[in-house]
Amino acid sequence: MSKPVQVLGYHETPGRVRFGEVDRYGYLWHGHALAYFEAARADLARRTRLSVSDLLEFNLAVPMVDLWIEYKKPAHEEEELVTQISLLRQPLRTPFIQFAYRIVKLQDGQEVLRGRTRQLIMPQNGTLRTRLPDEIQSRLESVWSYLETRPRWQEEQLLGLLGGPPCS
Repeated sequence: MSKPVQVLGYHETPGRVRFGEVDRYGYLWHGHALAYFEAARADLARRTRLSVSDLLEFNLAVPMVDLWIEYKKPAHEEEELVTQISLLRQPLRTPFIQFAYRIVKLQDGQEVLRGRTRQLIMPQNGTLRTRLPDEIQSRLESVWSYLETRPRWQEEQLLGLLGGPPCS
């Protein structure tokens, strides 16, 4: 029986709902959720030398292969949000990376949405790898070490986050 992914602590990236991100009803438009996810991924990646430019040095691309989002509460223009992100620790050394996210309102902590993404780390020429390069694996280990020191989601915050449709 294989070991499940391990959820570590989370990194936080602040943001604010901007005018161009709301729909006619004044709610954060659902399509902009991915931009908040990307901002959090980029913030975490810069901290641990896994940014797009860092990966390009190794001639690697990181396309998205799976996405899951669950919407909880609307967010409105000018509301301050915090995107919480965790890089899930995989039980095997595979070329996939999986992130979990929660976006909450800064003022009262209400959850706006949650989600997961899974990306494939691969050479830019499109060939597939079965293992990550040692340097990239080392950098992933540094992300996991950093996340070990961060706050963790409570059990009720994890319900559904990992139990929704699988990113596999």
